[in-house]
Amino acid sequence: MSISRRSANHPEKGRITARVPLNVQETIQRAAELTGVPVNAYIVQVVHQHAQDFIDRHEMKNIVLSERDSEWFLEQLAKPRSPNAKLKNALAAYREAVDDDEDPPALPTAEGVA
Repeated sequence: MSISRRSANHPEKGRITARVPLNVQETIQRAAELTGVPVNAYIVQVVHQHAQDFIDRHEMKNIVLSERDSEWFLEQLAKPRSPNAKLKNALAAYREAVDDDEDPPALPTAEGVA
């Protein structure tokens, strides 16, 4: 078996160690026993899932709305409002700031179109 093939089948592994109070260790061991997996496997499964859930919430990947909030959101999409003066001013200020930072290529005019 070649080395590159072995590394493809067995990715590198890291090590995590933690010192915890005895009561925490006992609780984790009991939960692992109840699920029927070794303590290390249990810790990895639980911590990995918790970390993934946290990252998803932080990156807003899984937004969950109540039924009432879902209905409200869909209603808002169905009847969009016209922008108010504050929003129009913000857009104008944004466009001005972008125009100051960049010189976009000139857009063709009606005269330039055949």
